[in-house]
Amino acid sequence: MLLTRTFLTELHAWQWLGILVARLAIGVLFFLSGRAKLFVRERREQMRETLIAAGVPFPDLNALFVSTVECVAGLLLILGAITPLACAMLSGVMIVAIATNAIRNIKATSIPGWLSEFLYLPEVLLLVILLWLFFSGPGWLSVDYWVLRTVATSIAE
Repeated sequence: MLLTRTFLTELHAWQWLGILVARLAIGVLFFLSGRAKLFVRERREQMRETLIAAGVPFPDLNALFVSTVECVAGLLLILGAITPLACAMLSGVMIVAIATNAIRNIKATSIPGWLSEFLYLPEVLLLVILLWLFFSGPGWLSVDYWVLRTVATSIAE
């Protein structure tokens, strides 16, 4: 029992690494996707057509807005800066993507089958990771951590 507890304590001490890898992977994914939609004509047009097909109003404006959110919030996640806001903004994008586009591709006829396909959607997985980062925080290797630490030190003095 003591060995198990020691192992779990040591493992817990390394949770920052999982948070860092998840934050960087999700941040880079959204940053590159948003950047491409902003600066590559084909990707921008593809985004616009997706929004039109989903019935989203003002597709040109929304394509620009969503692409900007992805790019900026992705960069914020990479840096670990204003992480809760970045996660909230990207979660909103994922919820809209699920509701307007991804969920329509599910063809299952049973509830377990539907749930299986729903949970297999990349947008759902991204949303789950974003929610985890929102509640767990960005970890110690982040701008948020160092800013809060500096503020706390200043207040304590």
